Amino acid sequence: MSDQQTVYVVTSGSYSDYRIRGVFLDELRARKYVDELRGSSSDVRVEEHPARGPEFVAGRDLWLWTRIDARTGDIKREWSSESARDASEHDGQCSTQVYSSSLATGRVYEFTVTTRADFTHAERARKSHAERVAKKRAEVMGL
Repeated sequence: MSDQQTVYVVTSGSYSDYRIRGVFLDELRARKYVDELRGSSSDVRVEEHPARGPEFVAGRDLWLWTRIDARTGDIKREWSSESARDASEHDGQCSTQVYSSSLATGRVYEFTVTTRADFTHAERARKSHAERVAKKRAEVMGL
């Protein structure tokens, strides 16, 4: 007898119209939901899938943002947040990007530096983010 748990996924449609309508741990509840949906969609079905094992543990991401005035290089705003995610999606990664965030008639008013990183690498992420902010500010100020 296996300890693996099954989830019951209620779906409808196919290809680009494929949708997940609900996920249940109990097959009877999933089938009852299908019966309720049958009035609005005839292709509703229950799919059985093995639940993910312990290697898929919730992870956390750190997000950092800094807005820089495109004329002066001054920092206009900084903020950060954390978000939960499936640990396998972004483990060990850290990426920083710079983009023009405020445009009007072809003129850039602000740049935004964003960094997303696996929370276990928060120190590396903060350092990478600070370096990109400093580089962008120096570029704007002509240094």
